[in-house]
Amino acid sequence: MIFILIENLNKMMDYSIKTDLFSKSLLVKIIVLAALFLQQNADAQKKIFIFAGQSNMAGRAAIEEIDFKDIPNVYVLDDQEKFIRARNPLNLYSNVKKEAYRQRLGPAYSFAKAIHNAYPRDTILLVVNARGGTAIEHFMKGDTTAYYKKTIERIQKAQKKVPSGTLEAIIWHQGESNRNNYKDYLKKLNLLVTDYRNDLNSPKLPIICGQLGLWNPEYLNIRNEISKIETTVPNAFLVSSDGLTNFDEHHFDSKSQRLLGLRYARKYLEIKNLPKHKILTATMASSFKALKEMLLKPTNNYVMVAAHRGDWRHGTENSLQAIEMAIDMGVDIVEIDIAVTADSIPILMHDKTLDRTTNCLGLVKNITYKSLTKCRLKDGLDDLTGSKIPTLEEALEKVKGKILINIDKGEDHIPLVYEILKKTKTLDQAIFSSYYPYKKLQKLSGNLIDSVLYMPKIKHDTKYPKKYLDTFLKKTQSVILQTRALTEQDTLLQMIPNAKSKGLWLWMNTLEPFHSAGHTDEKIVDNPDTHLSWVLDQGTSIIQTDRPEIVLEYLRSKGLHN
Repeated sequence: MIFILIENLNKMMDYSIKTDLFSKSLLVKIIVLAALFLQQNADAQKKIFIFAGQSNMAGRAAIEEIDFKDIPNVYVLDDQEKFIRARNPLNLYSNVKKEAYRQRLGPAYSFAKAIHNAYPRDTILLVVNARGGTAIEHFMKGDTTAYYKKTIERIQKAQKKVPSGTLEAIIWHQGESNRNNYKDYLKKLNLLVTDYRNDLNSPKLPIICGQLGLWNPEYLNIRNEISKIETTVPNAFLVSSDGLTNFDEHHFDSKSQRLLGLRYARKYLEIKNLPKHKILTATMASSFKALKEMLLKPTNNYVMVAAHRGDWRHGTENSLQAIEMAIDMGVDIVEIDIAVTADSIPILMHDKTLDRTTNCLGLVKNITYKSLTKCRLKDGLDDLTGSKIPTLEEALEKVKGKILINIDKGEDHIPLVYEILKKTKTLDQAIFSSYYPYKKLQKLSGNLIDSVLYMPKIKHDTKYPKKYLDTFLKKTQSVILQTRALTEQDTLLQMIPNAKSKGLWLWMNTLEPFHSAGHTDEKIVDNPDTHLSWVLDQGTSIIQTDRPEIVLEYLRSKGLHN
């Protein structure tokens, strides 16, 4: 196609020179830009998804403002056999639907948004053909309603309209009307799917089936039947409705329809073997949830980056500005240090005193927060800035819903910090850490250490490091280990294989020589490949750095932070 385009543009160029309509240089630019565009989009695909079932697939939930936004490259087949920009209600064009006014928000919209996030260059084509209040028998081939025939016709018309499109999956949500006639439901569903696959000439076409809501006790038996689909129907997959809510006895509310669509999308992306971090990024409402899930269920091919005291090389350490810059850069975790004022207000401060990082003097613990509001932070060059000392609460509001946050030097104040985390609704984003043994932490925290995400840190004077680590694994929610290495032959590195075998993430700092056997940030600046490759070779899955921009760039170049 590129060559055809160039040939035609060359003809235009010859004509333009003769007629003096355009300059030759302008047409050269057009040719180059067109060729680049086609080359960049040469491997883009057209994916066709079928949505079928009854009212929860058609959508009965309210369409809210968030549901009206256009999704790039996403189209729905209309009733004139054309693909148009996908806008809610998506079942409006179904040829088996009930009255138009009944069609509202279903799961197809959030599904399409997530698939676009995963494949931004692909064209996503939706064929939505659902009908409320209909038992599976009426959707089957040969039924007098002809719903099966009408649905197949729409799918085939979509294929004819876009011959290069590929059928990707059937998304099926149905069963409410079979709640009293459920015993042979899976047998009928298997036959229905087989007919779909045969008539569409797609023998391995996946079907992704959703469970009915938990709120209606009349659904219990049919839910149990649907839950067996993966072991009964070939190439079939189940999506749970656990935790989803309703607005009447039969229908998901708007929030749950969006979540259900994301669950369908996630299952499809798992079928496609997309890397887990990409699946989570595409289907999670906020990035910190994706990061948190990766911590709890380790994944390969993704290395997290923690910005030490924020991006203080460009901002001011432990400032809101440094935190915001780190977030904008794309780090996964921001590390902060806290100290507590005389009136029990946690603030961001690495040192016990104000002397080094502010224009004030004295121990933080002897000064009230009101007095600290007059102080201003210094930058890395010791120049005074206009930034004030932030409270922990202000920092938590800055990261809320965005990334994870490592609260360092907070081990002596866990109950106080815990309450602020609860108040700001950021408890799920916080990682506590220290070198303290378990019993000491438990006493200091009032047993809260057992209910937070905690990272034990091991150094060279840690007594019985294996026992130390095993205690935290048994007693807490520890999923990360932070260790050190004085040299490349350091005995502490022997802890790593055992920790990795237990599913732990390994956190290594590149801040000082004793952290990473001399492979420090300053050496990384000059030769990132040599020094970061050693860090990664140890099994490191989280790198804390003072040079997050350089580390991110390197990891992305290796496909480890995409």
